[in-house]
Amino acid sequence: MIEAVEDLDAGIAEIGRVLRPGGHLLVFTVFATDRLEPKEAALIGQNLTLVPANLDQENVESTFRRAGLAVEVTDVLGTEWREYSEERTQPVSRDLLRLARLRRQRDQIVKQAGEEIYRHIESTCSWGVYQFLGKLVPMIYVLRKPV
Repeated sequence: MIEAVEDLDAGIAEIGRVLRPGGHLLVFTVFATDRLEPKEAALIGQNLTLVPANLDQENVESTFRRAGLAVEVTDVLGTEWREYSEERTQPVSRDLLRLARLRRQRDQIVKQAGEEIYRHIESTCSWGVYQFLGKLVPMIYVLRKPV
């Protein structure tokens, strides 16, 4: 979950330090695309405690380079995993239904559980929907520490 790491430079540098020369690291992460609206980015960023800079692909890849790690493989998953999952168990459809009900009952939920809980649930349900819509793009990297 590098999206939530406060000091990504320090975290990746430490991984680079302890990784043996020639060693590999598999990284799964999610980046924002230009389809993600600023209000949507704020919603998930604040309530899922994400670091906005860590949703920027260029920033994260620069962090890898600064730590001395070479990118050997980049695999853009895009919406494929969400599509596959949706065809089988409909998690995005369930999240959309939860969002509709959550928003319809907003005042009641906020009164019972508080604004913070409401926004956290709203963000959590939005995360998968945003991936399904291409607003967030999951990616896999294979990194290598040079010999």
